[in-house]
Amino acid sequence: ASASSAMSISNHAANWCDEHHTACLAYSRRYLHEEEAHHDHSAHALTDFAIAAGLLALLATFVVGFILEANHVHWVPEAAVGVLFGALVAYASPEGPMMDAERFDFAFFLTWLLPPVIFEAGFNMNVRAFFDSIVPTAMYAFIGTLLSTFVVGGAVWFAGQLGICYPLGMLASLTFGSLISATDPVTVLAVFQSIGVKIDLFSMVFGESVLNDAVAIVLSKTLLSFTHEEVSPEAIGLAVLTFMKIFVGSMLIGSLFGGASALMFKALHLKLHSETPFLEVALSMPWPWCAYFIAEGLSLSGIVAIMFAGIFMAVYTRLNFSDDAQKLSAQAYKCLAMIAETFIFVYLGMAIPTFPIFQGTTFKLVGVSLLACFVGRLHIYVFSAITNRFRGPESQPPPISSSYSFVMWWSGLRGGVAFAIAANVYSSRAFPQPCGGLPVEERGSAACEGHTDGEAILQITMLIAVFTIIVFGGSITMVARKLGVLVAPGETHQHEEQHDVVKKSHKNLLKLLTREDAFPEESYQRQQDALTDAERVNFKRLSNAVLSGVRLSRGAGVKMMH
Repeated sequence: ASASSAMSISNHAANWCDEHHTACLAYSRRYLHEEEAHHDHSAHALTDFAIAAGLLALLATFVVGFILEANHVHWVPEAAVGVLFGALVAYASPEGPMMDAERFDFAFFLTWLLPPVIFEAGFNMNVRAFFDSIVPTAMYAFIGTLLSTFVVGGAVWFAGQLGICYPLGMLASLTFGSLISATDPVTVLAVFQSIGVKIDLFSMVFGESVLNDAVAIVLSKTLLSFTHEEVSPEAIGLAVLTFMKIFVGSMLIGSLFGGASALMFKALHLKLHSETPFLEVALSMPWPWCAYFIAEGLSLSGIVAIMFAGIFMAVYTRLNFSDDAQKLSAQAYKCLAMIAETFIFVYLGMAIPTFPIFQGTTFKLVGVSLLACFVGRLHIYVFSAITNRFRGPESQPPPISSSYSFVMWWSGLRGGVAFAIAANVYSSRAFPQPCGGLPVEERGSAACEGHTDGEAILQITMLIAVFTIIVFGGSITMVARKLGVLVAPGETHQHEEQHDVVKKSHKNLLKLLTREDAFPEESYQRQQDALTDAERVNFKRLSNAVLSGVRLSRGAGVKMMH
């Protein structure tokens, strides 16, 4: 009866539309528009729910991370907690707009999450210690990353050709080698800061991880350009020149904007106004992000630009801040970086359900790649030995010990940057061919059905990132303590004597960009050197007199109590 009634209504509506064609068309359009508006509203609501779920996962990560730290549970790093909560949120989300909103987005990661972390690292780091070890750091980050790319990529490709694992193509293998060489600074540096690792080791690990992130991004972008053009000596030479142009150009842009910010603060002379710390910090914020976006707009590296903007602002711009603004800026940028770096791991966890990580996973390829990564990191020992050829027992900084080398090798975690590049490779379908493009008759026993090189790169990158975050990030505290690389009570770091050319350049820039005539540590040393022997003797007598007075007052107090 209901079916007959529905048919009757349908026939009646059809007859009415035949008689009133224009009105029926207008009604249909309005109905479709209302349906689309309702669907859009539902999609927006689910996107809002996804954002709220991500923020709740971030909140939970902070809370659980604090509880673990307070109870000295170092074998569970906060990064692993973030990945876990991110994965739980994504697995609990329904298919559709909410799941789409939680999908890892390369542009969002590279524009809004990574820059605050890199800038804060440059702005708040010990610049002098960083430049004391700049030679080995540059070797680890530049030459080491390049060597690691070919070692890892070559090993993965060769293993595939032997039939040991899924056979990636040569270009896909090298691209994977470049992206997996990007070590993650967040987890290790957080642990290093909490347990007090020696400053020269901290500076080398920090410098290598931040610089090699930028190298990996530029190198993978360069390799991906060969998917559209034929590999030839001319193309390789052009790629090398492009690589150098990107780095040099990005460094210049970052330094230029850092210097411009120092000149602005010098002209405003806000250092005399102690009531303006919030204004000073607000004025400092646009400069590094301008450097980032202009570098990206010029097809350079925004990450390199914002890092050098941070270093330049740390050395010169900060000297033009008032005392309160110096403290507030360090704290404000640290807070932004803390939120961004923690959400990176939550975001990484969200990617596990939203990408085909466990669909036909090539676990043999994961094992081969992990071993190749261990071998690729051995360049640490090579460049440490080369550095030690030019350092003696009395040099500052001292020779790089085997303990330092092992900690640097062990702390080569993979994380957000590596997966971001892999996700971009997968989403752009840079390597859509299965089994490295091998003909069907040459594939042997490799499982290639429904599997592409881009998907394989995505899977192994995620699994290696999660493995290293949990295993290496969780054990780095124990390793650092066992090897004795923690700062001893009362220990101070001796800086390397700067070359005359470097000193002169620093002094010229200091006069140009600030109203100071010396860096703070130089001013302190001048005051110490300016004391005569008689003044030192008088100061010592005065100190002894004050101490004697304190002892007498304590003794008198005890007698009165009796």
